[in-house]
Amino acid sequence: MKVHSLKLTISLVLLAGVVTTLTGCAGISRGITEAMLDSSKSEDTRVCYVRGRPVEGIQAALDKQLPTPREATGRHRTLKVLMVHGIGSHQPGYSTRLAENLASSLALNRVQENYKEFSLSFPGFSDSELGVIRFSRYLNPDSSREMVFAELTWDPIVEREKQGIAFDNSGEYSFRRTPLNNTLKNFVNDTIPDVLMFNGSSRPLIQMSIAQSLCWVMSPTWDDLPNGGVQFCNGSDPRRRNEFDDEYVFITHSLGSRITVDALQWIAETATEKAKSDPDLRAVVRRLQEKRFTVFMLSNQLPLLQLGQSPPKVHGRIEDICGPGAPRADERLFGETHLVAFSDPNDLFSYAIPPRFIDEQMDSRLCPTLTNVVLNVAEVGKFMGLGFANPLAAHTEYDNDQRVIGLIAHGIGAGHTAPIVTDRCSWLEAVPEKK
Repeated sequence: MKVHSLKLTISLVLLAGVVTTLTGCAGISRGITEAMLDSSKSEDTRVCYVRGRPVEGIQAALDKQLPTPREATGRHRTLKVLMVHGIGSHQPGYSTRLAENLASSLALNRVQENYKEFSLSFPGFSDSELGVIRFSRYLNPDSSREMVFAELTWDPIVEREKQGIAFDNSGEYSFRRTPLNNTLKNFVNDTIPDVLMFNGSSRPLIQMSIAQSLCWVMSPTWDDLPNGGVQFCNGSDPRRRNEFDDEYVFITHSLGSRITVDALQWIAETATEKAKSDPDLRAVVRRLQEKRFTVFMLSNQLPLLQLGQSPPKVHGRIEDICGPGAPRADERLFGETHLVAFSDPNDLFSYAIPPRFIDEQMDSRLCPTLTNVVLNVAEVGKFMGLGFANPLAAHTEYDNDQRVIGLIAHGIGAGHTAPIVTDRCSWLEAVPEKK
Protein backbone atom coordinates (compact mmCIF):
# COMPACT_ATOMS: atom_id res chain seq x y z
CA MET A 1 0.00 0.00 0.00
CA LYS A 2 2.81 2.38 0.84
CA VAL A 3 4.58 1.59 -2.45
CA HIS A 4 1.36 2.20 -4.35
CA SER A 5 0.85 5.55 -2.59
CA LEU A 6 4.42 6.60 -3.30
CA LYS A 7 4.04 5.79 -7.01
CA LEU A 8 0.76 7.64 -7.14
CA THR A 9 2.26 10.70 -5.44
CA ILE A 10 5.22 10.77 -7.80
CA SER A 11 2.94 10.31 -10.82
CA LEU A 12 0.74 13.20 -9.76
CA VAL A 13 3.72 15.48 -9.16
CA LEU A 14 5.20 14.60 -12.54
CA LEU A 15 1.86 15.06 -14.27
CA ALA A 16 1.29 18.40 -12.59
CA GLY A 17 4.80 19.41 -13.58
CA VAL A 18 4.14 18.56 -17.22
CA VAL A 19 0.92 20.53 -17.22
CA THR A 20 2.61 23.48 -15.56
CA THR A 21 5.45 23.23 -18.03
CA LEU A 22 3.42 23.29 -21.17
CA THR A 23 0.68 25.73 -20.36
CA GLY A 24 1.58 28.59 -22.65
CA CYS A 25 5.18 27.37 -22.81
CA ALA A 26 5.86 30.01 -20.18
CA GLY A 27 3.55 28.85 -17.54
CA ILE A 28 2.82 29.16 -13.90
CA SER A 29 5.16 29.51 -10.93
CA ARG A 30 7.77 26.83 -10.39
CA GLY A 31 7.58 27.24 -6.62
CA ILE A 32 5.57 24.15 -5.72
CA THR A 33 7.69 21.74 -7.75
CA GLU A 34 10.96 23.29 -6.66
CA ALA A 35 9.91 23.13 -3.04
CA MET A 36 9.57 19.38 -3.40
CA LEU A 37 13.12 19.00 -4.71
CA ASP A 38 16.10 18.50 -2.48
CA SER A 39 17.01 22.05 -1.51
CA SER A 40 20.65 21.27 -0.75
CA LYS A 41 23.04 23.04 -3.08
CA SER A 42 25.97 21.24 -4.67
CA GLU A 43 28.34 21.70 -7.56
CA ASP A 44 26.58 22.38 -10.83
CA THR A 45 26.97 19.14 -12.78
CA ARG A 46 24.44 19.84 -15.52
CA VAL A 47 25.64 18.35 -18.78
CA CYS A 48 26.24 20.23 -22.02
CA TYR A 49 27.10 18.23 -25.13
CA VAL A 50 27.46 19.79 -28.58
CA ARG A 51 27.79 17.66 -31.69
CA GLY A 52 27.69 18.74 -35.33
CA ARG A 53 28.96 21.46 -37.61
CA PRO A 54 30.77 24.47 -36.10
CA VAL A 55 28.47 27.31 -35.11
CA GLU A 56 29.76 30.77 -35.94
CA GLY A 57 27.49 32.65 -33.53
CA ILE A 58 25.91 36.02 -34.10
CA GLN A 59 28.86 38.00 -32.70
CA ALA A 60 30.60 37.33 -36.01
CA ALA A 61 27.78 39.10 -37.83
CA LEU A 62 28.41 42.24 -35.81
CA ASP A 63 32.10 42.13 -36.75
CA LYS A 64 31.54 42.07 -40.51
CA GLN A 65 31.78 45.26 -42.54
CA LEU A 66 29.32 45.86 -45.34
CA PRO A 67 30.74 45.20 -48.81
CA THR A 68 30.91 47.95 -51.42
CA PRO A 69 29.17 50.18 -52.37
CA ARG A 70 28.16 50.78 -48.74
CA GLU A 71 31.70 50.49 -47.50
CA ALA A 72 32.15 54.23 -47.86
CA THR A 73 29.46 54.87 -45.26
CA GLY A 74 31.38 52.96 -42.61
CA ARG A 75 28.14 51.38 -41.40
CA HIS A 76 28.39 47.88 -40.02
CA ARG A 77 25.99 45.19 -41.00
CA THR A 78 22.88 45.25 -38.85
CA LEU A 79 22.18 42.02 -37.02
CA LYS A 80 18.48 41.23 -37.38
CA VAL A 81 16.95 38.53 -35.21
CA LEU A 82 13.42 37.14 -35.64
CA MET A 83 11.89 35.26 -32.68
CA VAL A 84 8.99 32.81 -33.24
CA HIS A 85 7.11 31.22 -30.31
CA GLY A 86 5.47 27.81 -30.00
CA ILE A 87 2.20 26.45 -28.60
CA GLY A 88 0.06 28.13 -26.00
CA SER A 89 -0.91 31.70 -25.26
CA HIS A 90 1.68 34.48 -25.59
CA GLN A 91 1.61 38.22 -25.15
CA PRO A 92 3.97 40.63 -26.95
CA GLY A 93 7.14 40.95 -24.89
CA TYR A 94 7.42 37.24 -24.14
CA SER A 95 11.04 37.11 -25.38
CA THR A 96 12.38 40.18 -23.55
CA ARG A 97 14.60 38.15 -21.22
CA LEU A 98 16.21 36.33 -24.16
CA ALA A 99 16.81 39.56 -26.07
CA GLU A 100 18.37 41.31 -23.09
CA ASN A 101 20.58 38.34 -22.24
CA LEU A 102 21.85 38.26 -25.83
CA ALA A 103 22.44 42.01 -25.85
CA SER A 104 24.47 41.74 -22.64
CA SER A 105 26.58 38.90 -24.05
CA LEU A 106 27.21 40.94 -27.21
CA ALA A 107 28.19 44.08 -25.24
CA LEU A 108 25.21 45.97 -26.66
CA ASN A 109 24.48 47.92 -23.49
CA ARG A 110 22.25 50.61 -24.95
CA VAL A 111 18.62 50.13 -25.97
CA GLN A 112 16.23 52.30 -27.95
CA GLU A 113 13.95 53.82 -25.34
CA ASN A 114 10.70 52.84 -27.06
CA TYR A 115 10.02 49.63 -28.94
CA LYS A 116 7.93 49.59 -32.12
CA GLU A 117 4.89 47.33 -32.34
CA PHE A 118 2.15 46.82 -34.90
CA SER A 119 -0.21 44.20 -36.35
CA LEU A 120 0.52 42.39 -39.60
CA SER A 121 -1.77 42.07 -42.60
CA PHE A 122 -1.77 41.07 -46.25
CA PRO A 123 -4.51 42.61 -48.47
CA GLY A 124 -6.76 40.01 -50.03
CA PHE A 125 -5.05 37.12 -48.26
CA SER A 126 -7.18 37.10 -45.13
CA ASP A 127 -9.70 39.26 -43.34
CA SER A 128 -7.91 38.50 -40.09
CA GLU A 129 -4.79 40.10 -38.73
CA LEU A 130 -1.69 37.96 -39.09
CA GLY A 131 -0.27 38.48 -35.63
CA VAL A 132 1.71 41.19 -33.86
CA ILE A 133 5.37 42.05 -34.34
CA ARG A 134 7.44 44.00 -31.84
CA PHE A 135 10.87 45.49 -32.61
CA SER A 136 13.55 46.40 -30.08
CA ARG A 137 16.92 47.93 -30.93
CA TYR A 138 20.18 47.34 -29.02
CA LEU A 139 23.39 49.31 -29.63
CA ASN A 140 26.99 49.44 -28.47
CA PRO A 141 28.31 52.70 -26.90
CA ASP A 142 29.29 54.41 -30.17
CA SER A 143 26.31 53.02 -32.16
CA SER A 144 28.63 51.31 -34.67
CA ARG A 145 26.97 47.97 -33.98
CA GLU A 146 23.31 47.21 -33.56
CA MET A 147 20.92 44.32 -33.11
CA VAL A 148 17.32 44.75 -34.19
CA PHE A 149 15.34 42.10 -32.35
CA ALA A 150 11.94 41.30 -33.86
CA GLU A 151 9.46 39.24 -31.87
CA LEU A 152 6.49 37.67 -33.69
CA THR A 153 3.32 36.81 -31.77
CA TRP A 154 1.17 34.72 -34.13
CA ASP A 155 -1.43 33.77 -31.50
CA PRO A 156 -4.16 36.05 -32.96
CA ILE A 157 -4.32 33.78 -36.03
CA VAL A 158 -5.59 30.82 -34.02
CA GLU A 159 -7.20 32.60 -31.08
CA ARG A 160 -10.53 33.22 -32.79
CA GLU A 161 -10.97 29.59 -33.82
CA LYS A 162 -9.87 28.37 -30.37
CA GLN A 163 -12.85 30.23 -28.96
CA GLY A 164 -14.93 27.42 -30.42
CA ILE A 165 -13.93 25.24 -27.47
CA ALA A 166 -13.62 28.02 -24.89
CA PHE A 167 -16.97 26.97 -23.44
CA ASP A 168 -15.25 23.87 -22.10
CA ASN A 169 -13.24 26.04 -19.70
CA SER A 170 -16.33 27.80 -18.36
CA GLY A 171 -17.92 27.17 -15.03
CA GLU A 172 -20.71 25.31 -16.78
CA TYR A 173 -18.38 22.39 -17.35
CA SER A 174 -15.22 22.88 -15.30
CA PHE A 175 -16.90 22.41 -11.90
CA ARG A 176 -17.72 18.83 -12.88
CA ARG A 177 -14.03 17.92 -13.01
CA THR A 178 -11.55 17.26 -10.26
CA PRO A 179 -9.04 20.11 -9.86
CA LEU A 180 -6.14 18.17 -11.39
CA ASN A 181 -8.22 16.98 -14.34
CA ASN A 182 -9.49 20.51 -14.88
CA THR A 183 -5.91 21.76 -15.05
CA LEU A 184 -5.13 19.05 -17.60
CA LYS A 185 -8.18 19.96 -19.67
CA ASN A 186 -7.26 23.66 -19.66
CA PHE A 187 -3.80 22.68 -20.92
CA VAL A 188 -5.26 20.60 -23.75
CA ASN A 189 -7.65 23.38 -24.77
CA ASP A 190 -4.90 26.00 -24.76
CA THR A 191 -2.12 24.14 -26.57
CA ILE A 192 -3.15 21.11 -28.60
CA PRO A 193 -5.38 23.14 -30.98
CA ASP A 194 -2.31 25.15 -32.06
CA VAL A 195 -0.67 22.04 -33.51
CA LEU A 196 -3.90 20.85 -35.11
CA MET A 197 -4.61 24.21 -36.72
CA PHE A 198 -1.05 24.63 -37.98
CA ASN A 199 -1.37 21.26 -39.67
CA GLY A 200 -4.73 22.37 -41.05
CA SER A 201 -6.33 25.57 -42.27
CA SER A 202 -4.13 27.96 -40.28
CA ARG A 203 -0.84 26.93 -41.91
CA PRO A 204 -1.07 29.41 -44.85
CA LEU A 205 -1.91 32.26 -42.45
CA ILE A 206 0.99 31.45 -40.13
CA GLN A 207 3.38 31.13 -43.09
CA MET A 208 2.24 34.51 -44.38
CA SER A 209 2.77 35.90 -40.88
CA ILE A 210 6.41 34.75 -41.04
CA ALA A 211 6.75 36.16 -44.57
CA GLN A 212 5.39 39.55 -43.52
CA SER A 213 7.64 39.55 -40.45
CA LEU A 214 10.71 38.81 -42.54
CA CYS A 215 9.70 41.54 -44.98
CA TRP A 216 9.55 44.09 -42.14
CA VAL A 217 12.80 42.79 -40.69
CA MET A 218 14.34 43.72 -44.05
CA SER A 219 13.39 47.37 -43.59
CA PRO A 220 16.46 49.49 -44.44
CA THR A 221 16.69 51.27 -41.08
CA TRP A 222 15.04 51.47 -37.67
CA ASP A 223 13.43 54.77 -38.68
CA ASP A 224 11.71 53.05 -41.63
CA LEU A 225 9.69 50.82 -39.29
CA PRO A 226 6.11 51.91 -38.54
CA ASN A 227 4.74 52.01 -35.01
CA GLY A 228 1.15 51.10 -34.31
CA GLY A 229 -1.83 50.19 -36.46
CA VAL A 230 -2.25 47.37 -38.94
CA GLN A 231 0.56 47.32 -41.50
CA PHE A 232 1.32 45.61 -44.81
CA CYS A 233 4.88 45.15 -46.06
CA ASN A 234 5.40 45.26 -49.82
CA GLY A 235 8.06 42.66 -50.54
CA SER A 236 8.58 43.99 -54.06
CA ASP A 237 9.95 47.28 -52.70
CA PRO A 238 13.49 47.53 -54.16
CA ARG A 239 14.78 48.94 -50.85
CA ARG A 240 14.09 45.62 -49.17
CA ARG A 241 15.76 43.72 -51.96
CA ASN A 242 18.91 45.67 -51.22
CA GLU A 243 19.04 44.63 -47.57
CA PHE A 244 20.41 41.13 -48.07
CA ASP A 245 23.80 42.36 -46.89
CA ASP A 246 22.45 42.52 -43.34
CA GLU A 247 22.74 39.40 -41.20
CA TYR A 248 19.61 37.40 -40.34
CA VAL A 249 19.15 34.92 -37.52
CA PHE A 250 16.04 33.03 -36.43
CA ILE A 251 15.35 31.88 -32.87
CA THR A 252 12.41 29.57 -32.28
CA HIS A 253 10.80 27.77 -29.38
CA SER A 254 8.85 24.52 -29.41
CA LEU A 255 6.38 24.41 -32.36
CA GLY A 256 8.10 27.54 -33.68
CA SER A 257 10.88 25.32 -35.09
CA ARG A 258 8.50 23.58 -37.49
CA ILE A 259 6.70 26.82 -38.33
CA THR A 260 9.90 28.68 -39.21
CA VAL A 261 11.56 25.95 -41.28
CA ASP A 262 8.36 25.37 -43.25
CA ALA A 263 7.84 29.10 -43.76
CA LEU A 264 11.38 29.67 -45.01
CA GLN A 265 10.92 26.95 -47.58
CA TRP A 266 7.53 28.30 -48.62
CA ILE A 267 8.90 31.84 -49.00
CA ALA A 268 11.84 30.66 -51.12
CA GLU A 269 9.68 28.41 -53.31
CA THR A 270 7.14 31.20 -53.85
CA ALA A 271 9.88 33.66 -54.82
CA THR A 272 11.43 31.11 -57.19
CA GLU A 273 8.11 30.49 -58.92
CA LYS A 274 7.32 34.19 -59.30
CA ALA A 275 10.85 34.88 -60.54
CA LYS A 276 10.09 32.97 -63.74
CA SER A 277 8.13 35.99 -64.96
CA ASP A 278 9.94 38.75 -63.04
CA PRO A 279 13.55 39.56 -64.04
CA ASP A 280 14.10 41.72 -60.96
CA LEU A 281 12.95 38.91 -58.70
CA ARG A 282 15.31 36.50 -60.43
CA ALA A 283 18.18 38.60 -59.15
CA VAL A 284 16.75 38.30 -55.63
CA VAL A 285 16.50 34.53 -55.96
CA ARG A 286 20.14 34.33 -57.05
CA ARG A 287 21.17 36.28 -53.96
CA LEU A 288 19.06 34.02 -51.75
CA GLN A 289 20.88 31.05 -53.23
CA GLU A 290 24.08 32.40 -51.72
CA LYS A 291 22.57 33.54 -48.40
CA ARG A 292 23.23 31.56 -45.23
CA PHE A 293 20.67 31.48 -42.45
CA THR A 294 20.97 30.07 -38.94
CA VAL A 295 17.93 28.83 -37.00
CA PHE A 296 18.51 28.41 -33.26
CA MET A 297 15.72 26.07 -32.15
CA LEU A 298 15.07 26.06 -28.39
CA SER A 299 13.16 22.99 -27.18
CA ASN A 300 13.32 21.73 -30.76
CA GLN A 301 10.39 19.61 -31.99
CA LEU A 302 11.17 18.92 -35.65
CA PRO A 303 11.32 15.10 -35.35
CA LEU A 304 8.04 14.97 -33.38
CA LEU A 305 6.17 17.25 -35.77
CA GLN A 306 7.47 15.42 -38.84
CA LEU A 307 5.48 12.33 -37.80
CA GLY A 308 2.60 11.76 -40.20
CA GLN A 309 4.09 14.14 -42.78
CA SER A 310 5.28 13.04 -46.21
CA PRO A 311 8.98 13.49 -46.99
CA PRO A 312 9.72 16.62 -49.04
CA LYS A 313 9.61 16.21 -52.78
CA VAL A 314 13.36 16.80 -53.02
CA HIS A 315 15.34 14.87 -50.41
CA GLY A 316 18.48 12.79 -50.29
CA ARG A 317 20.18 15.15 -52.76
CA ILE A 318 22.13 17.53 -50.52
CA GLU A 319 25.51 16.75 -52.10
CA ASP A 320 24.10 17.14 -55.63
CA ILE A 321 22.55 20.52 -54.84
CA CYS A 322 24.71 22.07 -52.13
CA GLY A 323 28.20 20.59 -52.25
CA PRO A 324 31.23 22.22 -53.89
CA GLY A 325 30.74 22.14 -57.64
CA ALA A 326 27.27 20.62 -57.17
CA PRO A 327 25.76 19.71 -60.56
CA ARG A 328 22.28 20.86 -59.48
CA ALA A 329 23.33 24.03 -57.64
CA ASP A 330 20.80 26.13 -59.57
CA GLU A 331 18.01 24.29 -57.70
CA ARG A 332 19.05 25.44 -54.24
CA LEU A 333 16.82 27.81 -52.31
CA PHE A 334 19.47 29.06 -49.87
CA GLY A 335 23.22 28.79 -49.64
CA GLU A 336 22.83 27.08 -46.26
CA THR A 337 20.19 26.60 -43.59
CA HIS A 338 22.08 25.78 -40.40
CA LEU A 339 19.81 24.16 -37.80
CA VAL A 340 21.08 24.41 -34.22
CA ALA A 341 18.76 22.20 -32.17
CA PHE A 342 18.72 22.70 -28.38
CA SER A 343 17.11 20.03 -26.22
CA ASP A 344 17.10 19.16 -22.54
CA PRO A 345 16.79 15.39 -21.94
CA ASN A 346 14.39 16.21 -19.11
CA ASP A 347 12.22 18.38 -21.36
CA LEU A 348 9.48 15.90 -22.23
CA PHE A 349 8.63 17.71 -25.46
CA SER A 350 12.01 18.43 -27.06
CA TYR A 351 14.16 16.28 -29.31
CA ALA A 352 17.65 16.14 -30.71
CA ILE A 353 17.84 15.66 -34.48
CA PRO A 354 19.44 12.46 -35.81
CA PRO A 355 21.90 13.25 -38.64
CA ARG A 356 19.92 11.09 -41.08
CA PHE A 357 16.86 13.31 -40.50
CA ILE A 358 18.54 16.10 -42.45
CA ASP A 359 18.91 13.96 -45.56
CA GLU A 360 15.68 11.99 -45.29
CA GLN A 361 13.17 14.50 -43.92
CA MET A 362 14.49 17.94 -44.93
CA ASP A 363 14.22 19.48 -48.37
CA SER A 364 17.69 19.21 -49.93
CA ARG A 365 17.20 22.58 -51.64
CA LEU A 366 17.43 24.29 -48.24
CA CYS A 367 21.04 23.04 -48.04
CA PRO A 368 20.51 22.04 -44.40
CA THR A 369 23.36 21.49 -41.95
CA LEU A 370 23.04 20.42 -38.34
CA THR A 371 24.37 21.00 -34.85
CA ASN A 372 22.77 19.35 -31.81
CA VAL A 373 23.07 20.91 -28.36
CA VAL A 374 21.98 18.49 -25.63
CA LEU A 375 22.13 20.13 -22.21
CA ASN A 376 20.39 20.33 -18.87
CA VAL A 377 18.85 23.76 -18.50
CA ALA A 378 16.91 22.51 -15.48
CA GLU A 379 18.61 21.73 -12.20
CA VAL A 380 18.62 18.03 -11.36
CA GLY A 381 17.74 17.29 -7.75
CA LYS A 382 16.01 14.61 -5.75
CA PHE A 383 12.39 14.04 -4.87
CA MET A 384 11.75 11.33 -2.29
CA GLY A 385 15.19 9.92 -3.01
CA LEU A 386 14.72 9.77 -6.78
CA GLY A 387 16.44 11.93 -9.38
CA PHE A 388 14.06 14.60 -10.63
CA ALA A 389 14.20 17.73 -12.82
CA ASN A 390 11.50 20.37 -12.94
CA PRO A 391 9.69 19.90 -16.30
CA LEU A 392 8.76 23.59 -16.39
CA ALA A 393 12.37 24.71 -16.20
CA ALA A 394 13.44 22.00 -18.65
CA HIS A 395 11.04 23.40 -21.24
CA THR A 396 11.32 27.13 -20.70
CA GLU A 397 14.65 28.08 -19.15
CA TYR A 398 16.75 28.04 -22.33
CA ASP A 399 16.48 31.80 -22.57
CA ASN A 400 18.12 32.28 -19.18
CA ASP A 401 20.90 29.67 -19.41
CA GLN A 402 24.26 31.37 -19.94
CA ARG A 403 25.60 28.41 -21.91
CA VAL A 404 22.68 28.72 -24.34
CA ILE A 405 23.19 32.48 -24.58
CA GLY A 406 26.93 31.96 -25.10
CA LEU A 407 26.37 29.44 -27.88
CA ILE A 408 23.90 31.67 -29.73
CA ALA A 409 26.02 34.78 -29.30
CA HIS A 410 29.52 33.37 -29.85
CA GLY A 411 29.06 29.90 -31.30
CA ILE A 412 31.42 26.97 -30.91
CA GLY A 413 34.23 25.54 -33.02
CA ALA A 414 34.63 28.76 -35.01
CA GLY A 415 37.25 30.57 -32.92
CA HIS A 416 34.96 32.83 -30.88
CA THR A 417 33.65 30.43 -28.23
CA ALA A 418 32.55 32.02 -24.94
CA PRO A 419 34.56 30.93 -21.86
CA ILE A 420 31.48 29.48 -20.15
CA VAL A 421 30.86 27.26 -23.18
CA THR A 422 34.50 26.18 -23.32
CA ASP A 423 34.45 25.33 -19.63
CA ARG A 424 31.04 23.71 -19.38
CA CYS A 425 30.33 22.06 -22.75
CA SER A 426 31.96 19.15 -24.52
CA TRP A 427 32.37 19.59 -28.28
CA LEU A 428 32.39 16.90 -30.96
CA GLU A 429 32.73 18.31 -34.45
CA ALA A 430 30.96 16.46 -37.25
CA VAL A 431 33.11 15.93 -40.35
CA PRO A 432 31.16 15.88 -43.63
CA GLU A 433 31.63 13.08 -46.11
CA LYS A 434 34.10 13.67 -48.91
CA LYS A 435 32.88 12.57 -52.31
